[in-house]
Amino acid sequence: MTDSSASHFPQLFSPFRLGHTETPNRIVSTSHGTNMASEGIPTPQLIAYHEAKARGGCGTVMMFGSGAASPLTPIMNNHVNLWDDRAKNGLRDAAHAIKQHGALAISQVTSMGRRTNLHADIFGRGPSATSCELSPAIPHVLTIGEIEQITADYAQACATLKDCGFDGADLAFYDDQLPDQFWSPQTNHRRDRYGGALENRLRFSLDVLEAIRSAVGREFIVGARVSGDDRLPGGLSPDELLEIIQRLDRTEQLDYFTVTGGTISTFRSRGWNIPSAYYGLGTFVSLAGRIRSTVNTPVIVTGRIVTPDQAEQVLESGAADLVGMTRALIADPDLPTKARNQQPEQIRVCMGSNEGCIDRLYFGLPIGCVQNPVVGREQSWGNLTPATKPRHIVVIGGGPAGLETARVAASRQHQVTLVERDNKLGGAIQIVARASGWESYLQCVTWLKNQLQDLEVDIRLETDATTDLIRSLSPDAVVVATGAEPRRPNLAGANLPHVVTVSDILSGSVSASGRCVILDETGYTPGAKTADTLSQLGYDVEIVTRQYALGEDIGTTVRAVLHERLLRTGVRITTLHTPVEITTSGVRLMHVLTDEERFIEADTVVLSSSGIGRDALHRELAEGNNYELHLVGDAFAPRHLRHAMVDGARTGRAL
Repeated sequence: MTDSSASHFPQLFSPFRLGHTETPNRIVSTSHGTNMASEGIPTPQLIAYHEAKARGGCGTVMMFGSGAASPLTPIMNNHVNLWDDRAKNGLRDAAHAIKQHGALAISQVTSMGRRTNLHADIFGRGPSATSCELSPAIPHVLTIGEIEQITADYAQACATLKDCGFDGADLAFYDDQLPDQFWSPQTNHRRDRYGGALENRLRFSLDVLEAIRSAVGREFIVGARVSGDDRLPGGLSPDELLEIIQRLDRTEQLDYFTVTGGTISTFRSRGWNIPSAYYGLGTFVSLAGRIRSTVNTPVIVTGRIVTPDQAEQVLESGAADLVGMTRALIADPDLPTKARNQQPEQIRVCMGSNEGCIDRLYFGLPIGCVQNPVVGREQSWGNLTPATKPRHIVVIGGGPAGLETARVAASRQHQVTLVERDNKLGGAIQIVARASGWESYLQCVTWLKNQLQDLEVDIRLETDATTDLIRSLSPDAVVVATGAEPRRPNLAGANLPHVVTVSDILSGSVSASGRCVILDETGYTPGAKTADTLSQLGYDVEIVTRQYALGEDIGTTVRAVLHERLLRTGVRITTLHTPVEITTSGVRLMHVLTDEERFIEADTVVLSSSGIGRDALHRELAEGNNYELHLVGDAFAPRHLRHAMVDGARTGRAL
């Protein structure tokens, strides 16, 4: 730690003692899923993903979500099974990878209890025969013997972690896991020593803590992740949760509490549990502060803490002792080092999208990041190697794919010229960021622009990329990243004057009037976000989709919040209908299953359709040139921001 960083972030970069072990700073990457394990075993990909954070200066790296303590629990093959001896070599490698950089290595330890998946070969075991909104199967009701076995398995899992070199265990006492399933009368209907009065409902958790301490002693860090407010109808109140946390504190068995909010067991609470850009920064700071003021155990706070300045303010406020910056560290694993070096403009700030990280997990995919293509590819893309022979690269288009291509190519010591016909960079991001609640997307553009300026990329705005201009630049390679153009479907009335596109509305080039009907063809965010934006402005809005539900391709943590916003502002959602004709007074719809037709009135019709790749320049340049030619991003095929960034990163490395 330099003197300058100590003076600028005196709290953030001060050491802190967790139990008997000191962490070098107050920055924590908290436990989270990655879907990168294989058959319950840590993979090199998973280890490299976490190691990047330790290398970048994070003081405490918590791994796995979940790390299954017992075979008597739902088992996910893409999570880590701590009970399986086959995982030990991977666990040793993981602990070493983290600790060699001076960080603490802590593993989450979980039992998911009743949570299960009817479409997978797993089953739940819970305190009682209760299901939840997102896991409707009724679990097997645990016997006394099974409860005692799981208790012993927790202790053995922690002993295994200690033997494999980990510094500690992070117990999941939240999120509708088995421990907090025992806590709540909503999920615990037992009449034996594990049910009824609070002391009985806490018995499993207290027995687990005692068994763990007997197995690993006091030198091994043991913490618990808890919720300050589940937001579950009929569940435990914040006051009841606080009482439980205070009782856990009085056992003196724990070295920290990680405080979060919500749970994944309901649609509504899941959206708050991993807060997107729809929520304010520091979502759970007040919850953490309330808990910290009443316990003696150190507190780690989570929830949209995205910059070093914000983290320092949280620590100065006394709301927490350490700060969980998990998604901020996904977006930029080098955040701590950049903060120490007084380079805040170099930090790639988390936008709160959730599309690339947590929501990929719920689609069964490995974790990533919409603006950091290296995430999940650390083994192959972790280091940028200089080009063998620096060349002149001309990039046409200043949207995300073009910007990332230019950044990576220039970082590899190529000479780069970027040509953009607009008067600003960002492309489609400039439009997306105008949707209500998503202004944070502009942070991606700001970061990329700063990078290009530092790399001395020749940026030419308000310039048409004609073949004559490109020829005059004498390029060795040309990358066409000209984006996509809006597409009007082959639909009667689609070209009437009152028919516009989501880009028209969000860009502000066209104003809506009267009753607005949005025809959503994509199943993704553009139509739903436009409906939200218009409804927030007071318009009467109806959105029509041919799918079973609106936004089926939107990630679950965003989708629930977006739906709630639409419903609270009176937006009408019509599913399983497709437009047949647009007239001057409205839209004629047909039910996709029954062919039944109906008519809805509309003053403004907004088309939410996939665009068309703007590839004409690429086709023109492909004839008779003497340079390397690439087509990337939406110009190749209209997709999402994450795809554009991956395209750019891959192309920049290939040049």
